[in-house]
Amino acid sequence: MSYVLGIDVAQGRTHAATCRRTRPGWGDPEPLWLGERTPAAASALFVDDEGYLLTGDAAAQAGARVPSRLLTGFHRRVGDDVPMLVEGEPFPPETLTTVLVEGIAEHAANQFGGAPDHLVLTHPGDWGGYRRDVLRRALADAGFPAVTLVPGSIAALGAHLPVPGPGATAAGVCEFGADGVNVTLATATGASGWQPAASAEGVAPAAALSTLFALASAASTSPKGLAGVVFCGDVPPHALPARPPCPVFAGPVPPAAAALGAAALAALRVDHRGAPHEPPAVETTLLPQVDTLGDLGERPPRPPVEITPFELPEKTGPMNLFRRRRPLAAAVLVLAAAVSAVVITLTAREATAGPDQSPAPSHCARPGAPSGEGHC
Repeated sequence: MSYVLGIDVAQGRTHAATCRRTRPGWGDPEPLWLGERTPAAASALFVDDEGYLLTGDAAAQAGARVPSRLLTGFHRRVGDDVPMLVEGEPFPPETLTTVLVEGIAEHAANQFGGAPDHLVLTHPGDWGGYRRDVLRRALADAGFPAVTLVPGSIAALGAHLPVPGPGATAAGVCEFGADGVNVTLATATGASGWQPAASAEGVAPAAALSTLFALASAASTSPKGLAGVVFCGDVPPHALPARPPCPVFAGPVPPAAAALGAAALAALRVDHRGAPHEPPAVETTLLPQVDTLGDLGERPPRPPVEITPFELPEKTGPMNLFRRRRPLAAAVLVLAAAVSAVVITLTAREATAGPDQSPAPSHCARPGAPSGEGHC
């Protein structure tokens, strides 16, 4: 059966979707069941006793018993030259991402009887060309020579607005997550589809739509001029506006919007493969530069790291209290020593002087007594 595959590797869960070939075109994208209880599976890998890598929910369950062998967050570390370590064994992040993608592709092949006609994989919106090239090379080494890589926000937009309509110039995406909302403004690039134009991360859910409208206004686009806004991810209840100035899309399963859109873009990619278009100078959604792998570009410089000295909290023991008040204690000790010296001196003088002796009575003191030597 002819089909295409879309995969969205998110921070916590991974979603996948497929589009089947129908005559004369493609069917609607459908979720590909990955988890044991839900369509999504954990974005995790686990190294078992024999050195094999478990994926998805099986990896998360095994990692709950042996956390030291669990691997997560590797998709966001693609391009980092520091490998992830499991019991001293290094694993490059791009290799781990490829293993996860390979497992999903194998699962789809078992279900549909063969490999997909094309694969679209999402990536974080802040990736540059270097990270995409690193992942492409790892995927090519694993048997996936032509993979379309698109930002997750653009893939989510593809679930509802895969191709810009006539006169459409901009659209928005609000991705709800545990760290807030990532707001993206996308602009239309003609036949090449949507491209990210501006974004804001970690926005409060209540301010997501207003932030998007501010980005649109900065790009000389009014809220009414947007082709639409896609709400995806873990959208909370009552998050959709009551009277939006433009169309708002959420779909029945907002967390799977990026995977569904990736499958829809994969179908468009297959249809455009034979079109007489020159490869664009900048990677775009529908016509990415993935068919050939050139030289790997220069690694982008690491951002400067500001190290703030960490001050340990002071202990509250009696010795530490004495250290903090050492000058005062020294003054008290000096004063006490001086007082003790004075007391000791006075005591010593009294001891050497002996008891007081009163003068003996004398008859010379009587009136009329004779005076002179020998009488007293």
